[in-house]
Amino acid sequence: MKVLYVDDEQDNLITFKMGLRKWFDVIVTINPLEALQMAQNPEVSVLVTDQRMPGITGLQLAGKLLKIRPELPVIMLTAYDDRDVMLEAIRLGSVFGYVLKPWDFDDLKQIIQNAIRTFQLRQENKELVAGLTRKNQELEKAYAEILQMKKKLEEENVLIKEDLNQFIGPGEIVGKSKALMKVLKQIHQAAETNSSVLLLGETGTGKELFARLVHKLSSRKDNLLVSINCSAIPETLIESELFGHEKGAFSGAVNTKHGKFEIANGGSLFLDEIGELPLAVQPKLLRVLQEYEFERVGGNKTIKTNFRLVAATNRNLEDAVEKGRFRDDLFYRLNIFPVEIPPLRERMEDLPLLVEFFVEKLNRRTGKKIQTVPRSTISTLMNYHWPGNIRELSNVVERAHVLSENSKLIVGEWFKPGGQKLQHRTNTVLTLNEVTRDHIVKTLELVGWRVRGNNGAAHLLGLNPSTLESRMKKLGITRP
Repeated sequence: MKVLYVDDEQDNLITFKMGLRKWFDVIVTINPLEALQMAQNPEVSVLVTDQRMPGITGLQLAGKLLKIRPELPVIMLTAYDDRDVMLEAIRLGSVFGYVLKPWDFDDLKQIIQNAIRTFQLRQENKELVAGLTRKNQELEKAYAEILQMKKKLEEENVLIKEDLNQFIGPGEIVGKSKALMKVLKQIHQAAETNSSVLLLGETGTGKELFARLVHKLSSRKDNLLVSINCSAIPETLIESELFGHEKGAFSGAVNTKHGKFEIANGGSLFLDEIGELPLAVQPKLLRVLQEYEFERVGGNKTIKTNFRLVAATNRNLEDAVEKGRFRDDLFYRLNIFPVEIPPLRERMEDLPLLVEFFVEKLNRRTGKKIQTVPRSTISTLMNYHWPGNIRELSNVVERAHVLSENSKLIVGEWFKPGGQKLQHRTNTVLTLNEVTRDHIVKTLELVGWRVRGNNGAAHLLGLNPSTLESRMKKLGITRP
């Protein structure tokens, strides 16, 4: 550490340096402006200056130095007449201390040592503050990351709860028909790979259950299965749901949101009703499936992901491709491992087992004990076409469970499958649209043409109310 002394009298410089050199590393200058430059040397720990110098006073020099190196102590050598000025300078903090001329070397030595110690403490404090500032910045950054992780975990927790609520328990995919056994064999084959799986089938056939089975049989079973219904989310929000968005990306984006691609990292992603995915989003999905990377909406940071895609649709995607409603390159990417889920009418031998399963499940849930299912009930149910498939069967069994007054499951007059048999009628086979139209009309008549609500037609048919209204419009069904 160096002690810098500036004085306009050469004799004073020599005397100062000779008298203090055995205790301090002393450097001197006769020029105050040069002293200002020399004082910026980090090895200089104290500036000793004469007060009365031509051109600039020691106090003015101290003021300039305070702006450059505020931690450097300044000691004034001054006459008795300047004592009040020095005291005011000390009070204001621009001067560390002063020594009256002619100085005493012991006094000068002591005040310089005190100044050096003060300088060291200031340096330590400066380094401590800088260290604390860095730590605080690191903590703020870590806290921001924790908030991001917390939000992501909250989103994952919601999905985990949804996953648990729809957990496939032992025997939940019920049946022993050849059609079902064929599908289960394909599901096991697909689960052993990481290839995309496309589940095809009518509404209500249980495609989501099979998607969950693919996940639970795969090597990703210990991670999340993230599900999203492409038809249930408005076109303006689907991109944000899939890719996520950055804070401020659009009006209402008050926080960063993690998309399904990001949350499904390490697990599986189930895109239900993928045939309803807007054309504008399809090329972006294709890129994720090819590159396994994406950017959030409103962001420019590339995010890597690793998920296994399971998609499902009740639409004919090849027909949609021909009509320009679905990209052919995306279809080929999805159609690596297609699995056709049979409708209930093609596996009717499974119906009695399904009825028993639904009854046992309802017994556990409600506490009501339905112990037997009469042959007449099974016969009535078997004599029906089931355009709504297993979902419709589940709803019919639930209604019968509620209305049955004893330990037997009775399907009452409210269920009228007449005319819905899968058989010839005057040498004419009903088309699927005709069967569907008749069934929707009869269900609407049963509930007084009420579409929505717990006991509305949509609930009984196992359909989204908007989907039912869309089908009514397509089939030309209007309320009389």
